[in-house]
Amino acid sequence: MSIILDSLNNKKTEITPVWFMRQAGRHLPEYTKIRSNFSNLMEMFKRPNICAEITIQPVQRYNLDAAIIFTDILMIHMISGADVSFDNPDGPKVLEGKNKTYNFNNINFLFEAIKKTKNITNKPLIGFAGGPWTALTYSILNSTERKDPLKHIKEKEKIIDKEIKDLTQLTIEYAFKQIDAGIDIFQLFESSAGMLNDEQLIKWCIEPCKEIFKNIKKYKKIPTIAFPRGVSLDNYITYSNIEDLNCLSLDQFFNLKNINKLNANKTLQGNLNPETLKKGGKNLNMEISKILLAFKETPHIFNLGHGVIKDTPVKNVIQALDLIRS
Repeated sequence: MSIILDSLNNKKTEITPVWFMRQAGRHLPEYTKIRSNFSNLMEMFKRPNICAEITIQPVQRYNLDAAIIFTDILMIHMISGADVSFDNPDGPKVLEGKNKTYNFNNINFLFEAIKKTKNITNKPLIGFAGGPWTALTYSILNSTERKDPLKHIKEKEKIIDKEIKDLTQLTIEYAFKQIDAGIDIFQLFESSAGMLNDEQLIKWCIEPCKEIFKNIKKYKKIPTIAFPRGVSLDNYITYSNIEDLNCLSLDQFFNLKNINKLNANKTLQGNLNPETLKKGGKNLNMEISKILLAFKETPHIFNLGHGVIKDTPVKNVIQALDLIRS
């Protein structure tokens, strides 16, 4: 078994396993070379061979302990026939049709990419989805509303309640399809959790997460990771007590003095600030050392508090990995 799978089974490993959110993509010159051959991201996502190649690029360069499939959290909207685009000045867009018709064949290219990736690497492969709330924000809020969401959330509360239920069930089926294709680990990215109050968070993030992970475990006992970005300590504690959760991913704002308040039976992941990785230097070493010391007695997977930033130098990633592995 790999050290990351050992860690996800709540074992303290001698060497800290490491992977990075958004490890595949924009900071790598080999990715940039491929990207230059395509006019937009969706063209790339629809090419399984290309996605598999991009998925393993950071694993090959850095010998990371896991690969994460090169795709996007918004792919789930394509199952219902929505038009999804990424190359817009104001960010990704989801345009839902009036009548939703669910068909997983709409994203068969993703499941093929997972199969092809498993054929070319023996590293554990992470599949993922956006949490129902985070996925929904792109279809129910426009780019302007997402900048100041509280007012608009209140206006759309009844619609959100219904859509969250539908997306929760869809995410369960989506996870099953990824498992069938060959993923070894499943992560739920609830990147927009921090914009909700406690009542909304429980209803639209925590309860759906429980339901999704419960069904995944019934289907196949693969490790599960939750990433509820931007939530309070109390809500991190609640997440850590989700029964079918293996690992809780912490953002860079989580105070490591509070580790002992989280469920000791769960592995923890994180939580270097991506800006620190981008800047490098002595401060990078200092912050990594603090994190490793804080998790000295705790099953831990080293990661970032969010994704790798586009202009992060490769040499900084190598610097970080040398220290983590020492």
